[in-house]
Amino acid sequence: MALMTFGTHEARRAQVAAMRLVATAMETREFDGPQADLVRMFAGLVGCAGCHGFEESLDFSDLLGDSFPASVPDGAIELVAALVHDRDELSEAVNAGLLVAMFADEPDLDGLLAARSLAQGLGADDSLIDGVVAIASERAASAKADLFRRFLSERIAVESDTIREHMERGDLALITPDETVERYHQAMEAAPDGSLGAEMRRFYGDARFDMPGMPGVPLPVEFLGSHDVHHVLAGYDTTAQGEAYTAVFNAGNAEAGIGWMTVVLLQWHQGIRLGVFPEGHSHLDPEVMADAAYRGAQTTTDIYDAEWDWIALLAEPLDEARESLSIPAGGNVAAGESWNPTPTG
Repeated sequence: MALMTFGTHEARRAQVAAMRLVATAMETREFDGPQADLVRMFAGLVGCAGCHGFEESLDFSDLLGDSFPASVPDGAIELVAALVHDRDELSEAVNAGLLVAMFADEPDLDGLLAARSLAQGLGADDSLIDGVVAIASERAASAKADLFRRFLSERIAVESDTIREHMERGDLALITPDETVERYHQAMEAAPDGSLGAEMRRFYGDARFDMPGMPGVPLPVEFLGSHDVHHVLAGYDTTAQGEAYTAVFNAGNAEAGIGWMTVVLLQWHQGIRLGVFPEGHSHLDPEVMADAAYRGAQTTTDIYDAEWDWIALLAEPLDEARESLSIPAGGNVAAGESWNPTPTG
């Protein structure tokens, strides 16, 4: 979804078309409800003249009406295929469709099957969608483990077999070398007032989380520490909704982020346990979701890259750290507000 900001007009149109086809399960159901709202929000963002400097807004009205401007499924897939010109644009369209399927409050097998048909029709070998389809249709334990292992392996650049061995032993945190833990904890302790690291200390205090690398914390510092930094940089809290918006920000920032987005939406939105934390259901706002992806796409540094040295940034003033990464203003936590707000309603 990173091409949302920088892709061609045709690439943006391909994304909107793919999202529409998944929302309607290849035009077998009405284009309405929360998933349709999400598509409309994205269409407004990717086509906004004021957002992108276009002389005029892009017109996606033919993709947002009562019917799709091509027969389905073959004609619809051909329409999308004609708009994508390389593997990156193809992947972006497939990922945009997957986001719509995952936005449903409960597992949306029809939407996922539409996303898979679209991926296959475009020539993408997308095992990620296959895994999610298996989870939604069978709740297969092996598929859940495979998906979690795949995302973690890609995220921290550790071989899948190593991840598997640690998962079987229940000691994923031990993947992190002692020297990395020590460097991280020293940087956090030394971070001056007003810095990213100081805000991270407040983040852990508000959320009542133990710092990654402490006894009992179940995931490697390389993942969990940087993930918590993503929360603070992007400005999303530690509620289930905040987890989802942070994951969508990651998906907009980097193609690899789509794996974590999928884990989060399954676990904390649809209530299917995959990882090491308790699952839960959450209501998501389509406008905030679209804005999170858009903000991630505008962030010019790939903060999801396993090689990104996030520890080195902890001493930097928070505002300067965000500016250096080109992270747009936004999020749901204003300066000084709690990172773990009390639920209302």
